[in-house]
Amino acid sequence: MTMRQSTETGNGMDARKIVVLHIPHSSRLIPADERAQLSVSEGELETELLRMTDAFTAELFPPTLHEAERVVFPVSRLVCDVERFPNDADEPMSGRGMGANYTATSTGSSLRTTVSAPERERIMTRWYRPHHELLTSSVDKVLRREDLCLIIDCHSFADRPLPHEPDQDPQRPEICIGTDPRHTAQGLAGAVADAARKLGFTVAVNRPFAGAIVPAKHYRADMRVQSLMIEVNRRVYMNELTGDRLCSFEKCREAVGNLLSTAATFFLSA
Repeated sequence: MTMRQSTETGNGMDARKIVVLHIPHSSRLIPADERAQLSVSEGELETELLRMTDAFTAELFPPTLHEAERVVFPVSRLVCDVERFPNDADEPMSGRGMGANYTATSTGSSLRTTVSAPERERIMTRWYRPHHELLTSSVDKVLRREDLCLIIDCHSFADRPLPHEPDQDPQRPEICIGTDPRHTAQGLAGAVADAARKLGFTVAVNRPFAGAIVPAKHYRADMRVQSLMIEVNRRVYMNELTGDRLCSFEKCREAVGNLLSTAATFFLSA
């Protein structure tokens, strides 16, 4: 991969604040009372955090001219995964012990014992529902002001497939673009993919991950809300064995900012 110099698009004088960044998996924080519910050792937990955290994504996705809000989940996805469906019956990953409340690690070993109904309700009430209420209210705020909103779902992914992941193809791109069949404007994914290729990245759409988050309130009900997922291969910006940033981090951050601006500019001109 050869990252070329990026230049942010958009005009600072008339930029419309229409973008909501959703950053659900960047945190490593596990509060002490939640840590007590996990059955893994400290060493095992550190390994799992390194595998499962979308490290540095709250920084890797920089502020841009069109950003209106950013919603960052404050604790680790090992506590609660706010990108899963709230009901296990609707969530494909629940069959692998990785619904909204994980019971298994990325290798399939036990993370915690089976979550009881009262414990699940406690976690969902404390973490899941407030996060989605915040995301929904952030989108509504943008809609009231601008009458349209673009959600960018911000992620990173391991360079080699983790054991729990459905897509085990070892040939992974450097940028993955995810779309929703109804809430991703025609041509948007292609425009961002083209911009990424011009910056020197290899790109795939809906591989190895697909989809883009839309609040339940707006899903299939309000087409003013559009969504796009951007995932960055971790090997581009960090050492996956140590968890440290690479010297390329700042250049990668600048390039990601270009992709965010490209998405907003395309969306506004569509």
